[in-house]
Amino acid sequence: MLKKLTRFYHPKTIEEACQFLGNGEGRTAVIAGGTSAALRADSSLEALVDISHISELNYINKDAAFYRIGACTRVQDIYKSPDLKGPAGKLLQAAAGKIGSTLLRNAITAGGNLAGLFPWSDLPVAYMALDAEVVCRRGRPKRTVPVMSLIETRAPQFLAANEIIAEIIVPAYGPGTGTAFAKLAKTANDYALISLAVRLTLKDGAVNQARIAVNAITAQPVRCLDAEKLLEGKVLTEELTAEAANKAADSLNIRKDIRAGEEYRREVFVVMVRRALNEAFENANRKGGQQ
Repeated sequence: MLKKLTRFYHPKTIEEACQFLGNGEGRTAVIAGGTSAALRADSSLEALVDISHISELNYINKDAAFYRIGACTRVQDIYKSPDLKGPAGKLLQAAAGKIGSTLLRNAITAGGNLAGLFPWSDLPVAYMALDAEVVCRRGRPKRTVPVMSLIETRAPQFLAANEIIAEIIVPAYGPGTGTAFAKLAKTANDYALISLAVRLTLKDGAVNQARIAVNAITAQPVRCLDAEKLLEGKVLTEELTAEAANKAADSLNIRKDIRAGEEYRREVFVVMVRRALNEAFENANRKGGQQ
């Protein structure tokens, strides 16, 4: 409950938003889509800074090598964007399209799903699998950091008091790279039991780079590093995918809750990883590199 909330700011620019956050007038936090506001346990918050109407935070652009997504871009816009193509674009769209309902996708933002990190957040695993970077702004000063750094430390601890997530930078990738996304939930709108993103980049028929990122089965998004190392430098086979899937499961601290137990999650997870690896491998071998 936000019992002490007395001020609500509506900045028009990034600089103005950062000024409100750093004005020293009590505990202040950012809000964009607002879907996690009801879950805030911090009763000391006195002010919220609504950045959802800052136009310079709402866009999807592509240059020669990267997609650049503004932090306040709605998940529905990512899901429906005609500009997101190829391995990276398709993975982002697949993850975005699995987030709740259309109403939720029109509220949740690209940066908010990363900043308000929950076990059921779906986009972070896609960002991790794609080796995305995050642009953090304190007005005009900015820094670009790996998305893994932000996730491992968590945004509230990683960001300075007057700093916001401004942009997600995603390598576009090309032929020879394949991706896959999978999610398990009781219903389309329910919290995920397991979410999973895979990227395989091939070289001469073998796996040159592997990424397996998971969430929901764990308390926060993680990569399955041992399974990734097992795959790299090898040609994918059914035996190898099975071994990698089991190694991935062995590396996790699998959570349990009222929706599913640890044993069930592990058994389904192994199957999901195996299928996702095969799907990513098939996509990487498609003619023209198109998924």
